[in-house]
Amino acid sequence: MTRSRRSGVAALAAGVLAALGCQPRNEYAPPPPPAVEVATPVERPVTDYLEFTGSTRAIATVELRARVNGYLEEIHFEDGSTVEEGQLLFTIEQAPYRTKLAMAEADLARARAALQLAEGELGRLRTLVRRDAGTVQELDIKQAERESAVAGLAAAEAAVEDAELQLAYCEIRAPIAGRIGRHLVDTGNLVQAEMTSLAIIERFDPIYVYFTLSEGDLLDLQSEQDPNQAAPSSPLGEGERVLEVGLGGEQGYPYTGRLDFADLGVDPGTGTLQLRGIFPNEDGRLLPGLFARVRTAVGAARPRLLVPDRALGTDQRGDYVLVVGDEDVVEYRSVTIGRSLDGMSVITSGLEGDERVVVNGVQFARPGAPVDPQPSDAAEGPEAVAEADAEAEAEADLGPTAPEAAPGLAAGPDAPDPEVEDAPAPGPTSGPREGPVPPAAAAAPSTTRPR
Repeated sequence: MTRSRRSGVAALAAGVLAALGCQPRNEYAPPPPPAVEVATPVERPVTDYLEFTGSTRAIATVELRARVNGYLEEIHFEDGSTVEEGQLLFTIEQAPYRTKLAMAEADLARARAALQLAEGELGRLRTLVRRDAGTVQELDIKQAERESAVAGLAAAEAAVEDAELQLAYCEIRAPIAGRIGRHLVDTGNLVQAEMTSLAIIERFDPIYVYFTLSEGDLLDLQSEQDPNQAAPSSPLGEGERVLEVGLGGEQGYPYTGRLDFADLGVDPGTGTLQLRGIFPNEDGRLLPGLFARVRTAVGAARPRLLVPDRALGTDQRGDYVLVVGDEDVVEYRSVTIGRSLDGMSVITSGLEGDERVVVNGVQFARPGAPVDPQPSDAAEGPEAVAEADAEAEAEADLGPTAPEAAPGLAAGPDAPDPEVEDAPAPGPTSGPREGPVPPAAAAAPSTTRPR
């Protein structure tokens, strides 16, 4: 290459570098605030309940024991079957007691004959005394012999009754109707009176549920009463207060009964009052000894704020929700949670009815950081919410058997287009939305707890 050509190439390169140096420098552009879905709490009438734990217990339990000594001859029932009152269950060897009864009846006949003889002799002696052929002393002796014969007859009659009773005790019958367990003694074994347990019968239709009430809950129940009324004979409304029960593995409270009994006073050792409810059990599904969840209503229904369970989180400080303020900045709000209704939780304190709660995208929201709030497309208008509330009240009184499609939070007037795709609900198993996660998401509070 010639010297002139090299000079031209160098000049061209210098010009290109100079031109590139005049271009503006690349600068980092921060990402936009993350989009989250918000909605205001739903207000609906909710009945407050007190909830307890207890256990079921048979309304009557009888342990069958032998009342006479002897060998067990027969068993007249199937283990686990239902028995009626008076049904024959066991037979103990009867031959020895039949013999005793026969001997007692013979003694009774002898006593009757002795009485008849004593009365005859007494009558004849009275005739002789009237004719001055007998003495008063002899009359007194015959009269005493007659009285002794009367007493002997009474003793013989009692002995017969006792022998009949002992013979009857050889047949053991059901004292109550109910379900009998397995037989505890096989035939051929010697049983002893009042010592040998033969079987157990339980009646559990209806069935009892025992539970305890704390002092604080006791005051809550008593606060329902009108202070101007006279003190009732049953301070907690025994016989009238409605109770609802659900078993440990069941949803809701499918069994309805009433309060049957309240103990005389609070146990000073535990600070609790024992209560008992009685529940129909015609199908026998409730068995004695089951764990039971019990609840009872406290007062009339009152307006409450509700938020979806997915909007709730929990950390070391307790339950919380994330609220979007006026300048679209996220705020951490500690709340007190009541009971859960159809996928929504009652907020008893810590939240106002007009505040915007983050219901979707909780994992992208960070307290103190701005967000792009979008009305929740899961929320329904006020009319739809009111209609859903009315249906829930009519069908299940806000219970766990209400329709599965629980109303969402009430959205504002700028509700999104229905065609907009729902954002995935946050939770322990939900992943992030498509696209890069903003840096603010790295320091977000703990994930929404499943409820």
